[in-house]
Amino acid sequence: MFTGLVQAVGTVVHTREGPGGVRRIAVDTGAWAHRPSPGDSIAVDGCCLTVVGEPEESVLSFDAIPQTLALTTLGSLRAGDRVNLEHAATPSTLLGGH
Repeated sequence: MFTGLVQAVGTVVHTREGPGGVRRIAVDTGAWAHRPSPGDSIAVDGCCLTVVGEPEESVLSFDAIPQTLALTTLGSLRAGDRVNLEHAATPSTLLGGH
């Protein structure tokens, strides 16, 4: 579950096409203190994606399937684009009035 409140703004490092139309999206999270593990959910521009592979410094990678790319703004992302980031809510997450 996500609150919809942006926690950080990241920058797309690259997008790479993979088998079956899956696109790997790498995002530099900059100074965001949250450091997820592989398998954790992160909302990228409001779309829930799963961290794949081990994060490299402040760069997280995600795989987006063709349906996600077609129905969200993720399909138009290019290197240098800025994206909103949010980690999944926990029982202690401040909901900010939602």
